[in-house]
Amino acid sequence: YPRIDSATIMLVTSPCENYALLGRKKSWPAGRYSTLAGFTEVGETLEECCRRETFEESGVVVDPASVRFDASQPWPFPRSLMLSSPSQPLLPEIIVDTNEMEDIRWFAKE
Repeated sequence: YPRIDSATIMLVTSPCENYALLGRKKSWPAGRYSTLAGFTEVGETLEECCRRETFEESGVVVDPASVRFDASQPWPFPRSLMLSSPSQPLLPEIIVDTNEMEDIRWFAKE
């Protein structure tokens, strides 16, 4: 069987869904932000990956009960499959991991 590396992409929104957590890497053009994403680790569920990657990159604690599978698509890396996981925070405070991200913010829906 061919190897497949699974990854999650997380749209973390405020409980009222008026704000979304987005981040940017240093190498990206100015003003570009995206949802957070990361590869699953051995022995980890997709839901655990969503919570771990969000916390590692932003310091935001995701409510485990809010994580759900939404959709999947091929990712532009060899052997990769991306799974979408909408979720909501328990603790919305941001602490940016500057080794991975340049900035992470809550963006208003507008």
